[in-house]
Order: sequence, then C-alpha cells, then structure tokens
Amino acid sequence: MAAVARPYARALMAVPDVDRDAVLASLEAAAAALADPAVAVLANNPHMLRAQLVAALVPDDAALAPVARTIDLLLENGRLDALPSLAIVYAVLKDDAENRAHATVTTAQPLTDAQREGLREALARRTGRLVELVVETDNRLLAGVIVQHGDMVLDASVRGRLAALAQALSPF
Repeated sequence: MAAVARPYARALMAVPDVDRDAVLASLEAAAAALADPAVAVLANNPHMLRAQLVAALVPDDAALAPVARTIDLLLENGRLDALPSLAIVYAVLKDDAENRAHATVTTAQPLTDAQREGLREALARRTGRLVELVVETDNRLLAGVIVQHGDMVLDASVRGRLAALAQALSPF
C-alpha cells in the first residue's frame, strides 16, 4: 500500500503554505475513523456520496482543504484503503523535510532528565537529525537499555545479553 500512498503523500507535501502538523493530524484522524467498523460500512456504501464521506472524515476547515481533496481523489480512484499508509508515508516525508527523527528507548529503570537529554544528543549526533525520544520502562530488561531508531536496534540490556549468551551456549 505504501507504493500507492507515496504519490498522494508527495503531492500533499508539495502544497505550499500548509500546516504540515495539522495535515498529518487530519490524515491520522481520518485513518483512525476508517478503522471504526461503523465508518467502514458507510465508506463501502455505494449510496454514500463522496462529498458526504469526505465531510465526515475531514473537518470543514480551509487549512485542511488539501486533505479533503486528497481523500476525494482516493475515493474517486477506489484507493481509500490506502489512507492509513498515506498517513504513515506523509509522516515520514514530513520528518525528512524537517530533518527530524524518532527513537524509542526502553529502559529497566526510569531515566533522569539529564540521561534523557544525553541520549537524545548522542542520537542526534549519530543521525545528524533532531531526535524526538519516546521513553518506555520495562522492568523485564533487568538493567540496561534498548534503543530503536528506524530499523536500527541497539540492545544493551542485561536480558538481551543473557539471551545472546544462552544462544551462544546452545548446541543447536
């Protein structure tokens, strides 16, 4: 679905003077609404007018007119099922345009503000981007940290090291 969504996302990114945060929020809200079975039934109803469905998915706001036009195009082309992928692809393109990255850090114990900032700065240096951290706590790690950034995973947890040791010692 990402291949179908990519041209629509690029077209939305090319719209001048648009609030990209509002566009992304609107795309995510519309995709979430489509996940609701009641809304999905309406979306698949052949008697439902496109304009009605677009109005139901996108607030009547001039700033969100590009989103409404894009959803109308998806409906016209029979591609409404690409809307969740469109929101994801748009978020990635938006982050690229803003030189921003997201990382998830899972720790055994809560991090102090200084530790969070140090980790964020280290990731920013490594990626060359502004990094937004989501920090989670999981006491099953025992100690250490797991950092996920894109497809990179750095597992420096005791649980991860024990699992690697067990695998190395396993005869099979």
